[in-house]
Amino acid sequence: MKRSVRRARGFTLLEIIIVVAIFAIFAMLAYGGLDAVLKTRASVEAAQQRLAELQKAYMRLRNDFQQLSNRPIRDNYGDLQAALLGADNAAVEFTRGGWRNPLLQPRSTLERVAYRLEDGALVRSSWRLLDRAQDSKPVDVVLLHDVTDLRWRFLDEQREWRTRWPTLETATTTAQAAGVAPPLGVEVTLNTKDLGELRFLFKLGLDPQAARGTGSGNVPTPDATTTTPDSGGTSSGSDAQ
Repeated sequence: MKRSVRRARGFTLLEIIIVVAIFAIFAMLAYGGLDAVLKTRASVEAAQQRLAELQKAYMRLRNDFQQLSNRPIRDNYGDLQAALLGADNAAVEFTRGGWRNPLLQPRSTLERVAYRLEDGALVRSSWRLLDRAQDSKPVDVVLLHDVTDLRWRFLDEQREWRTRWPTLETATTTAQAAGVAPPLGVEVTLNTKDLGELRFLFKLGLDPQAARGTGSGNVPTPDATTTTPDSGGTSSGSDAQ
């Protein structure tokens, strides 16, 4: 009788190579899909962060201009400055109200703020004192990055746009400029690297008739020696605000 011989069968080298090649192809496809998903997620998160940054900058601009107050101030040298100062391709500085004081600190609810372009970023500056001393320094906060250009325009009573405020027609000296009321509106144009040109138009939260009054005597002027809680005025060397 012949014995039946059972051979142990297995995979050949060629079959193993083919299987490994198939797994390698699927792994490459899976990695490519995962990498694309991760890159898409990162770009979406970056876009969301950029949009949130832009929205915060817009809200800060809007809130400041809506709270604008017709209150001239004294600068670090004791000179009178208008309630709003600005020029195209330069900084805009103005007085705003509604500055919250939850800690009941000895200061006014009015605040002097400024916006400018510095090192490719939109920067907001604020001063604790309206009428500043020589050593008064602002607090700077960066609102928006990757800004390449910043321009301002101001709407006067004749509904004409001006590139500076106060205009040369209304004031030639700092004393005259201090008596010029704020404009009716402000337009800001931002050029960014990724979003292109952005243009915002703000209506100032100020009654035009109340702001302009009937004469120069109706324009509030900071007093050099007294402090009034309503107007937020202080002497230039006092820290009572």
